[in-house]
Amino acid sequence: MYKYATAIGLDIGRTMIRTALVRYDGKIFENFSFPYKKQADRDLLITYIVDALRFTRSLSVEYKINPLCVGIAAMGFIDYRTGTVIGPDQGIKGWTNVPLGKILASNLGLPVFVDNDANLMALAETSFGIATGNKNILFVALRSGIGGALIIDGKMFRGLNNAAGEIGQMSINYKGPESVKGVKGSFEFYASSAALVKRFTDLAGRHGKKKNKVPVGIRAKDVFDLYYRGDPDAEEAVKENAYIIGCGLANLVSVFAPEIIVLGGGMSLARDSYLDLVRKSVEENTLGYCSSDLKIERASLGNTAAVMGAGLFALTCLDGKSI
Repeated sequence: MYKYATAIGLDIGRTMIRTALVRYDGKIFENFSFPYKKQADRDLLITYIVDALRFTRSLSVEYKINPLCVGIAAMGFIDYRTGTVIGPDQGIKGWTNVPLGKILASNLGLPVFVDNDANLMALAETSFGIATGNKNILFVALRSGIGGALIIDGKMFRGLNNAAGEIGQMSINYKGPESVKGVKGSFEFYASSAALVKRFTDLAGRHGKKKNKVPVGIRAKDVFDLYYRGDPDAEEAVKENAYIIGCGLANLVSVFAPEIIVLGGGMSLARDSYLDLVRKSVEENTLGYCSSDLKIERASLGNTAAVMGAGLFALTCLDGKSI
């Protein structure tokens, strides 16, 4: 594939669709956002996606670009060979077993390729981000859920049914509570941004401050802000969270021995003091030989990672190559 070949990359978030014109050499020409209502059902979401793609394609004329294909980054289990979103439904009625690639291709007249969003963020960070030059990479998306991707010897490790990388469903406490996804003591249950908020809320309530201290709709970012200001409950919650994340990552280091762990998602935007706590926990919970040369870094591409990865994925597939 020649380096100036261009695709449309699209990322389906929980309340936002993002698109971009993505060139094979990593250049992004446009980056658009399209908010949508959480209550959308399958047909309405597909309409939003088609509208976003048509809008982005129409603007490609300004750059004298003719997009060759479309790449889609979607959450959940994806059959990337057929472009089918398997599920779970992500709170969108009917969003299971959706032949999204086929539906969009018939609407747009372009080849469409679909894969898991964490896989595609990992691809982008490996190709043009913080992980460039490494061949054994663990990508971890720290957000309301925890997702991930593994690249081994320069190739995406997909596992059976393209299900590899469900890092958040790793059990770190076999006696722990069962999550809504049915896993006892899962990494996600203890370490996600939702878990951080719950832990802080519990601590604040225990200390009799819940009424005037915990605002309605508090987010992980708010807890981090309180932590930076020296709030003791926030400090305890954040430090505990960093330690748990480090323990989970340490398990994966012991199994895969990656060269670099790339932390993405909203929690990765926390200050270096938080990342240093995570690094310390990983070091304390692995054999020194496994982690002595390990790098743990914040993702560098921000909210463009998924759309960039989607575009690169589509162009690579169009070229007949596998990732």
